[in-house]
Amino acid sequence: MPPLSVMFKTVSTDCNLDCHYCYYRESLQGSRAQRRIENEVLERFIPEYMEYVADVRQANIAWQGGEPTLAGLPFFQRVVQMQEQHAAPGTVISNAIQTNAVLVDDAWGTFFAQYAFLVGVSLDGPQEIHDQMRIRRGGQGSFRDVMRGIEVLRRYNVDLNILCVLGPHNIERVGDLIRFFRGEGFSHVQFIPAMDFQAIEPEKPVNYLISPEAYGEFLVVAFDSWFQGGGPTISVRIFDNFLQSYVNVPNDLCVHSNSCEAGIVVEWDGSAYPCDFYIHPAWKLGNVLDRPLSKLVNEPRRIAFVLQKIPLPMECVHCEWLSVCRGGCPRNRMGSATAASPDYFCRAYLRFFPHAHENLRSLGRDLERYREYVRNRASGPRGRNEPCPCGSGKKRKQCCEHPHRQQSYVFHQ
Repeated sequence: MPPLSVMFKTVSTDCNLDCHYCYYRESLQGSRAQRRIENEVLERFIPEYMEYVADVRQANIAWQGGEPTLAGLPFFQRVVQMQEQHAAPGTVISNAIQTNAVLVDDAWGTFFAQYAFLVGVSLDGPQEIHDQMRIRRGGQGSFRDVMRGIEVLRRYNVDLNILCVLGPHNIERVGDLIRFFRGEGFSHVQFIPAMDFQAIEPEKPVNYLISPEAYGEFLVVAFDSWFQGGGPTISVRIFDNFLQSYVNVPNDLCVHSNSCEAGIVVEWDGSAYPCDFYIHPAWKLGNVLDRPLSKLVNEPRRIAFVLQKIPLPMECVHCEWLSVCRGGCPRNRMGSATAASPDYFCRAYLRFFPHAHENLRSLGRDLERYREYVRNRASGPRGRNEPCPCGSGKKRKQCCEHPHRQQSYVFHQ
């Protein structure tokens, strides 16, 4: 069987914050309905999933919400026990959780560290920016509680990345965001635009809280700060994803890959969907309680979903940036004059790619040369003033052993 990623909507839409832009506020059961994944769902699904991935020995499970920590630590302790119990020998189990970190304490920190969870924390920038949108139901900001949770994660050396939602509150403050994230020492940051639609509204005309033009300018300024002369030191996911295309590596972000292959999403009651932008009866694949996983994965609706990027809009077919953009997200085509209209953010990408192309291409070539250096550096003793093993013709100390390259995460992933 091929690898399969699963996203659990652990508590459905339930959350202890009341962020203005949340796309998962409304559920088929109502607004912020208090739901929890039922034990029956776990007991049925986890053994079957572990059997499904036994051949590839790789299990990838993401826990989202709502706020998944509302399920409680005992819930997750039970989950990892079941995973270990049913996994084939040698299976690498990768758990990731997206949280606001408000409830993260020492007990959570110990658990995340013990089971090597990758923890994504939602943080929109410094306090005066973050607290405009990410608030409690009484209107109080959440920044201090979030940072307290982050300090716990740091204390326990938990793998941590930051998810920053871009909206009217921060889209024009890219410098402040980058300085803040760098100043805090965050190594991995992801930026996503704030949506003005709900997950249960796949047919609603697409709209975002920022314009394509504003997003394009954000990407340009953020890229220039990220690039650092070809030695980036902070991972920004969208730039990493675009760089993949320049070194002939499949893009691992579905928006900019060839198909909408993003695994499956499982809601609290076992209902399965192909994507968490499509939580709607029209796209329901079935329920894990009464349909085998193999049938859910091969359900005609899911096959149609995976292939829905094709046909591409005519503007995309003839676009010089198609090899990097891949047509964007089909959900973002909705609401235009025709279903075959370009992605809502097309103009943003048309602003960004011409600006970043030469630097991305140069960085891609440097990365390929560095890989050659790694392959050849053990072939014999060479001083730092000798030609670099990568074949560039430069001295070793001025090429692959230059400090900016040694310090950049790009060359050491």
